[in-house]
Formats: sequence, structure tokens, C-alpha cells
Amino acid sequence: MVIRVFVLGLLVLASLSYFIPVENKDKKSAQNDIPLLTFSDSTMYTLTTDSMNRIVHSKSALRYKDRDVMHEGALLIKGVDKENNEISDTLTADVIIKRAEAYKFLNDVKFRRNDYITLNTDELLYNAETKVATNTLPFEGTYFNNYIKGKNIYLDLDKYYMKAEDSHFEIEVQEKKGK
Repeated sequence: MVIRVFVLGLLVLASLSYFIPVENKDKKSAQNDIPLLTFSDSTMYTLTTDSMNRIVHSKSALRYKDRDVMHEGALLIKGVDKENNEISDTLTADVIIKRAEAYKFLNDVKFRRNDYITLNTDELLYNAETKVATNTLPFEGTYFNNYIKGKNIYLDLDKYYMKAEDSHFEIEVQEKKGK
């Protein structure tokens, strides 16, 4: 008697589970994540009424609904400082992800400002609105031919302000040739 009730219960459970719909969520999310546009060897310009202030080069660029993904790319930002000197910032990386005005540079990231600042890291987050670059990984670079390394850098490109955790700064001392 107990075995009959058990078998009947299994039959009812199997019959009910047959009619429950099963969705494959991976397929659904994969279909929504299809690029809308694809570019090869692309160059994109940002123009204002005064000048061209941003240029993005990449081997391939994919435009999605909510972001742009660029491979082997470079971002060139042009501007002027308070003394009307030209400033040129160059950021290169293997992968660049852009969401609105926020850029995420990944893998072999190199930052260079004119000839006096260079930074190398594996991640850099840059906000084009506030002109602030940050990261959470170790970095190394040069500042006026002096060696610097550390982690968690904060770099304000408008105010010329830089800070980092666990930073190490080596100053190159040159001997003065005198009388």
C-alpha cells in the first residue's frame, strides 16, 4: 500500500514537472549582448565648437546598447592649461570600455602627459567629465625623469594633483658642474 502511494506521488510529480516551462537564461542574455555596430581600424573624433579635443583610435570597435568596447586602442585628449600651453594626454590599452563619459582601460595600460608623466599599469579608470584617472592595481612610471611606483593612483588632470598608496618615488640627483 505504501509503495502504491509512493509510485502514484512520483507519477503526479513527474506529470506536473513536464508542464513547467524551462528558460535558458544564457541564451536570452547573449541575444541582448549583440553589438549594434562593428568597426575595424576605427578613428573617432569628439568635436566641440572651439576645437577637436578627443581622438580614439582602435583596431576594432564594437558598439553595444549601453557601452562601446575597443580593442588595441588609444585615447588622445588635447587641451590647454592655465597658461595656455598645449596639453596632450595619451592613454593606450589592449581593451577600452566606454560607458557614457567613463572609460575603463584594461591590460597593458600606458598613460602619457606631454613629455613629463608616464604611467604603466593593468587597469585605469578615467572620467572624461571630471578629468580624473584612478586605478586599484599597482603602477609604475616616471615624473620628470624620476621613477615612481605604487598602487591605487588618483590623478586629477585639471588640478595637476596626484596621490597613491604605498608609493615609492626615486629622484634623480644631478651634480652641478661648478667653478
